[in-house]
Formats: sequence, structure tokens, C-alpha cells
Amino acid sequence: MYQIFPLLAANLIIFAVITFTGVGDVTTAAGVTPWYDVVVAPLVLYSGDTWNVTWGAIFLVASMGLLFIELVRATNTGTESITNHLLSFLLFIATLLLFILAPGFGNTTFFVFMTMTFLDPMAGFIVTTVTARRDFGVTDGLGR
Repeated sequence: MYQIFPLLAANLIIFAVITFTGVGDVTTAAGVTPWYDVVVAPLVLYSGDTWNVTWGAIFLVASMGLLFIELVRATNTGTESITNHLLSFLLFIATLLLFILAPGFGNTTFFVFMTMTFLDPMAGFIVTTVTARRDFGVTDGLGR
């Protein structure tokens, strides 16, 4: 049952709830800073540069972790895997529509997340196709 659910959907829900409610936004004299641009920790590097870690960067790192798990899960075969790929593709369509149409979603953080939701079903379909070709012994006509 849990194999069917695309894990990146959880991050989409988190992003949407925080963006629509404005919970993490910070208001200053310069205006409102959206939650994904709020600096969590300024880290001074050995080079002397300061790396401002934002909530958006943390969100993307967490999303990459879930994408890795999704790619590992893509190696499974069966109807649950196919259903997961289909739902992942629908998730990509939802993120694309949010990126284009909804206020608060047209930013770089969400764009990178949207590309992750695109890579998930594409990699899943490719892995499933390659696995099916190998399992059924399909060749390219040249004996390979």
C-alpha cells in the first residue's frame, strides 16, 4: 500500500500549507520575506565566504532525500510500481500547474522541486522498461 504513494507528495503538501498560510514569512521594514528565503543559519566558511542556509535549501535537501528513496523504489516491478509512476506523473502535473498559476509558487525553490517531481516518474518508467526488456529477453534485432 505504501509503495503506491509518491513520497514527494508529502513535501508538496508541506510547501503548499506553509506558502498558503504564510506561517514562515518574515515581515521587516523592507517588506515581507517568503519562508523559503528566510535565513536559518549564516555559516562562515574557511574561505571567508558566508553561506546563508535558508529554509528553501533545507526543503530541497529533504526533497532530494525523498527523490533518492523514490529512485530506489523504482527498481521494484509490479502493479504497485506502475501505479506509483502514474501517481508521480500526476504529482508533476499538479506541481507544474501550481508553478504556473498559483501565487507564491513561482520561485526557484519550487521550480527545482518541480523538476524533481518530473525526474521521479521519468526515471521510474525508464527503470521499469529496462527491467521488463531484460526479464522478457527483448533484443534489438542484432542479437544484443
